[in-house]
Amino acid sequence: MTITTANRAHTLSDRFASRTGVFNESIWTSIFQQFRKHSDPVYFGDGSPAPEVIPVARLREASVAAWADAPDSLKYGDQQGYAPLRELVSSRISQRGIEATADEILIAGGSTQALDIACRVFLEPGDAVIVESPTFLGALEIFSLFEVEVIPVTMDADGMRMDELESILLSHGNAKIIYTIPTFHNPTGITMSLERRQQLVALANEHNVAIFEDDPYGELQYSGEPIPPIRSLDEQVIHFGTFSKTIAPGVRTGFAIAPPEVMEKMLGIREVSDISNDRIMMRTLYHASLDFLNDHVAEARTLYRARRDVMLESLENEMPTGVTWSQPDGGFFVWVTVPESIDARDLFDRAAENGVIVFPGEWFYTNRDVHRNVRLSFSTVPEDRIRIGIERLGTTLREMLD
Repeated sequence: MTITTANRAHTLSDRFASRTGVFNESIWTSIFQQFRKHSDPVYFGDGSPAPEVIPVARLREASVAAWADAPDSLKYGDQQGYAPLRELVSSRISQRGIEATADEILIAGGSTQALDIACRVFLEPGDAVIVESPTFLGALEIFSLFEVEVIPVTMDADGMRMDELESILLSHGNAKIIYTIPTFHNPTGITMSLERRQQLVALANEHNVAIFEDDPYGELQYSGEPIPPIRSLDEQVIHFGTFSKTIAPGVRTGFAIAPPEVMEKMLGIREVSDISNDRIMMRTLYHASLDFLNDHVAEARTLYRARRDVMLESLENEMPTGVTWSQPDGGFFVWVTVPESIDARDLFDRAAENGVIVFPGEWFYTNRDVHRNVRLSFSTVPEDRIRIGIERLGTTLREMLD
C-alpha cells in the first residue's frame, strides 16, 4: 500500500527548521492577488529595469561569442568567476573610487547570493546584525535564516543615524555586521551623506564589526553630486554589486568585493554551495558589457530620470495634505509616508480597487510593525501611466481621509 499524506500520522512539516518560519507568508502572493481587483491596474511594485532598456539583441549576439569557449567552458571551473568578467568589474568600480583587483572579487548568482555567502562566513545563532530601518526585504529574510538578532537603526534625510548606531554597538557586543544600502536606498531612496559614511567606518573599526555595503543602484544617479562608496573609504568593507539593475535580473549575476581573508572563506563556501555561476552566462555578460555598458547605463539614466521627475511632479500635484515622500537622486524608488489616521495595509487594498498597486511598507521593517508607508517604483512604468497611477493613489487617499 502506498502511504499518502492523508493516512500518515505525521507530515514532514513537523520536522521543518524553525528558521523557515520567515517563509510562511509571501508579499508577492498578496501583490499578485491585487491584479484581480481592477481591469487595468498601474503597478508600482516592481524593482526591475525597464523592459525597453534590457539589451536583448546585445545579449543574443554575446551568447554566440560565449559559446566559442565550449566545450571547455562546460566543464567545472570559474569558481571565483570568469576572470575577464572580474577584470571588467574591477575596471568599472574604479570609476567610482573603489580600488580592487580581480582576486578580491567573487562573481555570484546575484548580489543576494553574495550576501548569503558572506553571512555564512560571519554569522552564528545568537549573533546580531544591525540594519537601517526600513531596509531591503530580501536581506531581512537572509538574516532570519541565520537565527540572529536583527537590530534596526532609524534613518533620517542623511541615512542611518550614527548616534543610535553608536549606542547599539556599545550595548550589543554580539553585533558582527552592519548592513547598509547607503546609495539610493531600497526602499526609501535616501542617500547616506559622506560625513555619515566616514562616521560609520570609524565606529565599525572601533568595535571590530564588518560593514556590508549593498550597492545595486550606485550607477543609476540622476541628480546631485556623487558620494563615494563606503568601500572606497575602507578596504575592510565587504561591498556587493549586481548586473540586475543595469543589464537584467534574469542574468543572475552579481559580485562581492572583500579583503583577502574574507574572500578565502567566501570562495570555500561558494565551492560547496553551487561550485560556480553559469559559465556560459558569465561569458555572455562579459561580451555584452564590453565597450557597451557605459553608454547603455547612460541611456537608462535618461529614461529613469524622466520617469522619476514625472512621479515627483505627479505626487506634488495629486497628494492630499499630510502625505510626504522622499526625493531620490537615483535608484528606482520613492518612499511615501501617509498620515497617522491611515493604515497603509488598508491603503494597499483600497488603492488596488481603484487601479493602482503599491508595495506596502511594513515588509521593510524588522518586526513589520510600521504601517504608514508604501514604496513606489517608477523604473518600469511609462510616464503617462505614472500620472494615471499617482492620480488614482491620490483619489484613494482622499477617500480614506474623508
